[in-house]
Amino acid sequence: MSDITWLASEGDAMSPSILSQNYLLDFIDTLNLCNLRQYNSISNGFGRILDLVLSNIDVKVMECPDPLVTEDKYHKSICVQLVIPISSSLPVKPRKKFAYSRANYESISKDIAQIDWTDKLSHGDVDTATDTFYRLIYDLRNKHVPMRPSVKQCHPPWFNTALIKVLKEKYKHWRKYKTYGNNSDYHSFKILRDRAKKVEKDCYVSYIRGIESSIAKNPKMFWSYMKDKRGSSSFPSCMSYAGVVSDSGQGISELFSKFFHSTFNNVVDTSDNDIDNHLDIPSVCDIASIDIDIAEIERLLKSLDLSKAAGPDDLPASFITNCATELSLPIAIIFRRSLNEGVVPRKWKSAFISPIHKAGLKDRVGNYRPISKLCLVAKVFERIVYRQLYNQLKTSFSPAQHGFLRGRSTVSNLILFNNFITEQMDSGNQVVAVYTDYSKAFDRIDHKLLIKKLRNVGVRGNLLKWFVSYVQNRSQAVVLNGFSSSWMSIPSGVPQGSLLGPILFIIFINDIESCFLNSEYLLFADDMKVFRVVNDAPDAMLLQDDLHRLDDYCSANKLDLNVDKCFFINFTRKRHHFHISLSLKDKALNQVLHTKDLGVTHDSKLLFDIHINNIIGKACKAMGFLIRVSKPFRSMKTIKILYCAYVRSHLEYASEIWNPRYNMYIDRLERVQRRFTRFLGFKFKLPRLPYEQRCTKLHLLPLYVRRDISDVLFLAKILRGIIDSPEILSKIALRVPYHLTRKRPLLHVPSANCNYRQNSFLVRACNTYNRIFTESEIDLFCSSLSKIKNFFIDESVELK
Repeated sequence: MSDITWLASEGDAMSPSILSQNYLLDFIDTLNLCNLRQYNSISNGFGRILDLVLSNIDVKVMECPDPLVTEDKYHKSICVQLVIPISSSLPVKPRKKFAYSRANYESISKDIAQIDWTDKLSHGDVDTATDTFYRLIYDLRNKHVPMRPSVKQCHPPWFNTALIKVLKEKYKHWRKYKTYGNNSDYHSFKILRDRAKKVEKDCYVSYIRGIESSIAKNPKMFWSYMKDKRGSSSFPSCMSYAGVVSDSGQGISELFSKFFHSTFNNVVDTSDNDIDNHLDIPSVCDIASIDIDIAEIERLLKSLDLSKAAGPDDLPASFITNCATELSLPIAIIFRRSLNEGVVPRKWKSAFISPIHKAGLKDRVGNYRPISKLCLVAKVFERIVYRQLYNQLKTSFSPAQHGFLRGRSTVSNLILFNNFITEQMDSGNQVVAVYTDYSKAFDRIDHKLLIKKLRNVGVRGNLLKWFVSYVQNRSQAVVLNGFSSSWMSIPSGVPQGSLLGPILFIIFINDIESCFLNSEYLLFADDMKVFRVVNDAPDAMLLQDDLHRLDDYCSANKLDLNVDKCFFINFTRKRHHFHISLSLKDKALNQVLHTKDLGVTHDSKLLFDIHINNIIGKACKAMGFLIRVSKPFRSMKTIKILYCAYVRSHLEYASEIWNPRYNMYIDRLERVQRRFTRFLGFKFKLPRLPYEQRCTKLHLLPLYVRRDISDVLFLAKILRGIIDSPEILSKIALRVPYHLTRKRPLLHVPSANCNYRQNSFLVRACNTYNRIFTESEIDLFCSSLSKIKNFFIDESVELK
């Protein structure tokens, strides 16, 4: 394997450079399939790496200082250091729980309906009314919902009572034999051992069959099983942060709480005593109140996901949903009082935080990110406010913002970006794109500035006071394995895990467009890229001026630009291109040759070969996991679901952007599904057939067909307004011929000089539609998306 050049990658692992020979690509795919990585970076005397060290865990490879034998000049002596961390898991704190599945919901609903909520919730302020509501509901819950203790699981999940009994008998006779040496005890032990093996095998088979069948009736159970198979989600029993080590559940939760709290700005003054004096400021809209409808509340309560656990108010979705009709009245009263008084109940401003491991060592607190869990009733309240606020403000949002807005996505963002680049490169220009990075942007929003911007967009009166109350005096506590940290205040940022948090961030950053007088920019929440044509020094100066304005904007709005993680990339295929240097905060920006943009790796020549190699590597790793984990499964449907979820999803994300033109890449992508269909054929003893026939028999479409379908469906969504992007829509035109022709294609295909422009989404999708649908009865504007898809599939089958 001396033809492979190994480059430094994550940690101590090495990754191969871009390869073109099929046998080398197959070798790398096989490594990924077996979940192996190469760790040897030591070259021999000729500058080559011949000896590969393959492992599925991290290892260190070093030169051997004292070789045991005389060294071969082709093969250097190496030492491999293998570190296997041995750590126990943090135990779960035993506690009693309410058995909501055995609750008497009929009696609970009847008792709720008999309470005079109008009278009970009319005393005191809204916090008092909220506390009264929960006190009465908790009393009914304690009366009608039984308690159950949490039982520590000492056996694997497939063990049943009969198996446990046999195992106990087996161990009893083994102990008697070891104590007294009686052969009859050993004979009984052997009989029980054989019986235990048989019973355990039957139990395991029964358990796996139950897991397989649960995918239809209880998918949460099935995917929990798959999650456990992918890796342990438990916490180590000993963790550290900032030099402090803890080995107790309470101490570890406090370390997490301290770490997550460190991301906020230490801002205390969030009040705005001058709210009412700014009501005459002109704005894009005027919204001072939110309408509360009991029927809407009931509908939202009934639509809660039953798998959602309780938040800090300790009311799970199953309880709320079963009593939705009766609960809608008191909840509506509290919602109305909250909006009228301009105060969010204190209980609804607290959140539980669950740490989720990102990467790196699991015993380091800094390698985790927080996930918030809010009260479910509070989220219903936010959904009502969000819907009405969004409808009022949606026309004011920048068209460059594609994050958290209906009809926009990462794909719409990338289509606009790639269309600009290919259009300019096709005209002989080069494009420079600057990628920015903010340090904890969502957590460091200044509340006073946020309220000022809410006022400027037209939020008035009690609703503005409500938002002041909504963002201030919030608190959070870390909860893990039944342990809970102390409550910590949240002095800055928008509430994480909330529905209003993202739209508040978008409102806050919406005026950033004032920075870019000379350049284009695109946003997905806080992920931003600034780009323009740069062919000479004056063009570079215009881009630099915009970056200076961005620096000033971030300083004025207390946004922390992490310059060390900002960089730029020069998109061009010119042999002699203009070299540029850029800076932010008086620091030179690094230039890179490729970057991952919203999940798609872009290289400076826009070939997408690096991206395709990356997703094939991920898909092969997922395929290896699928093959290993599906060994006991007997249902082909189950394995196909796993393939679509774990493997094919890697190969199809944002395919509208990188859909390859060259057969080399098309074949490489297809090879992954070929391997899967062969695996299915071998496992279920299917007859040997060509690939296309295997796909037909297994009800799978070739990947290249699915990518073309995805192109056409996305095009249809743009034309129908399902994709909310006027900028993309403006670039699609109908074909108006000067004279009659035999074929009458519907869409005008933009001209293109180079292959990469011809393969850009707008050109490629219009060509695909004209080729397939010109002579059909399919109407791109009226026919259902499923009808368009089915027609495309039928045409593809005929073409094969």
